[in-house]
Amino acid sequence: MSDADEQFAVLRFSDGIPGFPGKRSFILSDLTEDGTFQMLSSVEDPELSLVVASPWLFFPDYAPELPSSDQDVLGIDQPEDAIVFCTVIADDTEALHLNLRAPFVANARTLAARQVVLDDIELPLRATVTAGG
Repeated sequence: MSDADEQFAVLRFSDGIPGFPGKRSFILSDLTEDGTFQMLSSVEDPELSLVVASPWLFFPDYAPELPSSDQDVLGIDQPEDAIVFCTVIADDTEALHLNLRAPFVANARTLAARQVVLDDIELPLRATVTAGG
């Protein structure tokens, strides 16, 4: 067991994350004091981190339909078993966006995780975040 495993809950992405080959273990930690934004940091490569956030903080009506195949792989039997967070994307105008189409989903009990591409093509890859949601 590594030091990271002893200090933090480590999410295990058995299939990795697209674009980051060989990176399968990540720590989720608060980036902001209020917990609005979090950092998903690679255990294997400490310089690799993604900013993420709960989609419901900004889009309270977000209702992703997790495919049953992903539920099975992650062992998610009940909605409360799932932790869902989305990549935060900054652009050159300093606007922030969330990728609502391909959220990260983790099993709260086992910490098994994966990035899921949802079937709903209406969900944006770059949903603009506005103050107050």
